[in-house]
Amino acid sequence: MVPPPSSPAPVPTSQRQQLGARARSIEQRLQSMAMARLPLKLAAVFFALVLWLAVSAEEPTEEWVDVRIALVHDSSITLVDSVPPVQALVVGRGRDLLKLYSTLPVLRRVIDADTATRVTLSLRPGDVDLPSNVDARVRDVRPAAMSLRVRITESRRVPVRSAVEISADSSLHLVGPPNVEPESIEVRGSRDVVRKLNAVYTERRQIEVHDTVSDVLVPIDTAGLRLRVSPPQVKLHILAAPTHRP
Repeated sequence: MVPPPSSPAPVPTSQRQQLGARARSIEQRLQSMAMARLPLKLAAVFFALVLWLAVSAEEPTEEWVDVRIALVHDSSITLVDSVPPVQALVVGRGRDLLKLYSTLPVLRRVIDADTATRVTLSLRPGDVDLPSNVDARVRDVRPAAMSLRVRITESRRVPVRSAVEISADSSLHLVGPPNVEPESIEVRGSRDVVRKLNAVYTERRQIEVHDTVSDVLVPIDTAGLRLRVSPPQVKLHILAAPTHRP
């Protein structure tokens, strides 16, 4: 029969104390070595970092940097969509590229009033303007194009038509149709709506005249026009004559 394994003999207390003291001594020596000449070590790390930054700043590199989009257009054009983010791949020294994070490159494009309501603009490296104090070049732009919806406002004069029903009392009769003053007004709004408009009308109402000469102000009917009109009302100059009865 195999006897059971014997347990290890316990470590004497004095020996444990010696081991603990030795471990504490080693720990203290390591701390002392780490703290020795600490200012000099920190200074060495600092100057090494500065040297690395200085060397890196002079080495040629390339970075994708944000670009500010400057759309040039007159007051008749309003953007419907927001401009998407655009970046340029710029090649140059590191210290020059760092300047582009505080002063962004600019890409300018012109939108004419005769353009369609959806504009597609191509973006090319040559369109990007770098700050004058940056010695670098633009190698690429992303995205290569962007599509924007615009609202184009237009104005023009259109004739005014009377929608007023005019009658005279029994002692008078009308002399021809009324004169509208002014004969045309200016309308302003979406280009597509303005160009399709042939005329505007006064509000519908009924007027009975009791004098041979009557001037009546009537508002322009703008319901459903989606346009601004100027002036908002016109004057109807109405002529009547006495009715001669036998």
